[in-house]
Amino acid sequence: MNSSEFQRVLRLIEEHQARFVDLKLIDLFGRLRHLTLPVEQFTPQLLEKGVGFDGSSYGFRKVESSDMVMLPDLATAQVDTFRTVPTVSLFGTVRLAEPGLPLADQDTRGILSRALGRMRSLGIADDYLVAPEYEFYIFRDVEADTSGAENYVRIDGEEGYEFNTYHLLNPADRYDEFRDRAVQLMMSLGMPVKYHHHETGGHGQQEIEFDLDPADSAGDHAAIVQYILRCMAHLDGLRITFMPKPLYGQPGNGWHVHQMLRKGGVNLFHDEQGPAGLSKTALHFIGGILSHGQALAGLTNPSTNSYKRLTSGFEAPVSMTFGPADRTAAVRIPRWAQGAETRVEYRPGDLTGNPNLTLAALLMAGLDGIENGIDAVAEGFGPAEDLAPEQIQKLPHSLDGALDALQGDREFLERGGVFPPAILDQWIAVKHQEVLAVDARPHPYEFKLYFDA
Repeated sequence: MNSSEFQRVLRLIEEHQARFVDLKLIDLFGRLRHLTLPVEQFTPQLLEKGVGFDGSSYGFRKVESSDMVMLPDLATAQVDTFRTVPTVSLFGTVRLAEPGLPLADQDTRGILSRALGRMRSLGIADDYLVAPEYEFYIFRDVEADTSGAENYVRIDGEEGYEFNTYHLLNPADRYDEFRDRAVQLMMSLGMPVKYHHHETGGHGQQEIEFDLDPADSAGDHAAIVQYILRCMAHLDGLRITFMPKPLYGQPGNGWHVHQMLRKGGVNLFHDEQGPAGLSKTALHFIGGILSHGQALAGLTNPSTNSYKRLTSGFEAPVSMTFGPADRTAAVRIPRWAQGAETRVEYRPGDLTGNPNLTLAALLMAGLDGIENGIDAVAEGFGPAEDLAPEQIQKLPHSLDGALDALQGDREFLERGGVFPPAILDQWIAVKHQEVLAVDARPHPYEFKLYFDA
């Protein structure tokens, strides 16, 4: 136990007169779960023994071997402002219910930590920094039912503009103050928010963009961003969705991730003489991501709805290419980020996935590119403007296709014990079941096409 960290949490509890301690975990499929302890239970013994829970309900293990233990991560302690009774919240680490409480290799925070450890053990970089962009829609209400004779979705939105609403000004921007309050809270919790604005979608699409953040912090922050926005929306009588394509004919929601590797404080991606200001390391990192792009989609875009967003139009990133300012490319090189700020932006991902697994997979693909010298230019991935249409490879068109690609190209993820094979097996099996569940249900549009056939 870290005595100084434990005392810091005790002071936080005393300062806010907290009555409960809340332990949060991100389950395998990206949902934030929690359990709450009376503050009297927050003792040195808790940090030694933890709290037992059923790991199978989190997607971690099969039921017959599912007993696990949650230990508080003291460094993550913060006050939960959405609890009526004062509560201090901490992320947990997942341990096996065995002598010595060994760290469970299935904990998704642990998977990201192992990916970072592999990067450092190879001597490639000290830091993997990421800057996510959060896109989401705000609606007044949403109703959906697919049970028996009920088969409908009804969306009630406050906005209904039929034009590009990128950076729309208030008062037409109905939710600027909502974003103000959300960002103010995020920053008070130490999150590096860069800015927020109305996005392109005229039916309530928003964006909050972050500055560069250590990847292990960014995974936690992604879960808390969703928590904050959903809690605020609930209190305001609104509905939030990060669903990749909630509305036909409107832009989709992505989770774009800007990435940078640093060693000794130096940005490894910058070379003034390289194409688009990119170093060989950057080109190899991009080469790794794009050469494994089909498989990555199985983790970064793991819903059937993801592939309704990844279609031509609406600046969707559908091409396995890279280039400056090309928003249809899977990897974009922002022209405004030069010199020490040079980074690469992975655009296909969305938040139907697990942010820890997304970041770990992107890093492992990039490391494979660096280890094996996979040059993005030599491999024909770009720059995008130099490629003829017939030379451009595409991302998968369906979740089934992405899962098949992941099954066939997963060794780079398992390298060094980073991704446990059992976790990938379980992920692929569950996601295939989701495909079957969606395919088995009649779609409302089928009634328009075939009801009177």
